[in-house]
Amino acid sequence: MKRGLCIASVAFCILTCWAAASFAGFSLPPEVYRIGSLKEAQDKARSTNVPMVFIYSDETSSCGLARAATLDVIGELKGDALIIYVSRNDSARIPRDVIKAMNSPAAGKFIPKSVVVNPRTNKVEMIIPYISDRNRRIEEIRKVKGVIGK
Repeated sequence: MKRGLCIASVAFCILTCWAAASFAGFSLPPEVYRIGSLKEAQDKARSTNVPMVFIYSDETSSCGLARAATLDVIGELKGDALIIYVSRNDSARIPRDVIKAMNSPAAGKFIPKSVVVNPRTNKVEMIIPYISDRNRRIEEIRKVKGVIGK
């Protein structure tokens, strides 16, 4: 009886630790810019003629759906766009048109919200809201690759 209780306690601790780790936030890959490096990102996007994608999310969120969707945007666009991560504390440094797009009904209510900007014109070209269906989300994200002709 004592041994069974001990095994159950150990199993509970392991599951609790595993759940906490799996639902914790995420780390941004090194190729993702933060809003503090916006000027550098804009210059690089112009020189390489790739779109800039501003992604509003919360890297400390315990929501696995938001984390997965954010990492899908980053993973799918790696090498095809410059990604600029935006958090709730960055609002003063975000371009006005990007804020307007992120607050529009087209961006939806849930994170992540992504806004695609042409680096040459600074015009918002596309808004990608959170899409719960992963296949549809990936399909929408891949449309970014055709936004700016090479």
